[in-house]
Amino acid sequence: MKSKILPLLFFFTTCHIFSAAATDSVGAPVVEEQENQSDTYIPLVQNYPSFTVEFLGMDYLYNLDPKLSVKFHNMKKFDWSGLFRGNGAILYAIRLNQSRFAFCPGIGWSTLYYAFSGREDSGSDHGRIYPKLKRASESRTECEDIKHKQGRAVLGSALKIPFIDCLLRFRFNSVLEDPKAGFHTWLGVKFGFRRRPSMIINYRAYNDSGASSVDNGHFNLRRYALGIQAGVGYSRFGLIGGFHLTPLFEAGQGPSHSDALRPFSIGLYIDLI
Repeated sequence: MKSKILPLLFFFTTCHIFSAAATDSVGAPVVEEQENQSDTYIPLVQNYPSFTVEFLGMDYLYNLDPKLSVKFHNMKKFDWSGLFRGNGAILYAIRLNQSRFAFCPGIGWSTLYYAFSGREDSGSDHGRIYPKLKRASESRTECEDIKHKQGRAVLGSALKIPFIDCLLRFRFNSVLEDPKAGFHTWLGVKFGFRRRPSMIINYRAYNDSGASSVDNGHFNLRRYALGIQAGVGYSRFGLIGGFHLTPLFEAGQGPSHSDALRPFSIGLYIDLI
């Protein structure tokens, strides 16, 4: 009996030792795997700058009171000279709690460009009559027709109003670690300080159809502009729209009923940084 029990005891003891060793050898990689899991990749979320340039855009005037007509507010729906105004903005996006949302202060420059459509002149061989702004007094600006002269036919007129802008935007990016990839949208406000505006008159003098004259002046235009802006886009390209909350002229100092006019703009932009 002893000769049978001792070999069996030896056999079970040996199996137990090898089983424990095998368990230890299998458990070692599990510990290593747990250590690797604690060292997982965390995306780098940083603040980022932007330098946007509008390469296409158009400006229009919205009449808050459609019952009142303003002599000069009919604008061309499309004008090549107004498309490439070179509006730009430099902003710095500050992440909100390392999230996809960002607070973006910045500065920029912009130009309102209004190409007048004019009106038909049945009593003239020149076809259309275009308006221009003329300062009648210190506190009054009027809109008058540009007269055609001998050997000089007016081809068009436009009002150009440049600004220096202070910008504040709230932006959302669909891609956390790369804000210049994927979908983005933003909403903001603009406070613009007007620079010196000008009236541009294009005309044909005899055989020269590319002649123009520029009349610089304040025209009692408002010295500042407060507006809202919004944008949506993908990657570095987007669509921008803006609406001024303030009128174009100083109160009571522009052409008749011009206090009801509000500028609004649409355009395309690209982020160069």
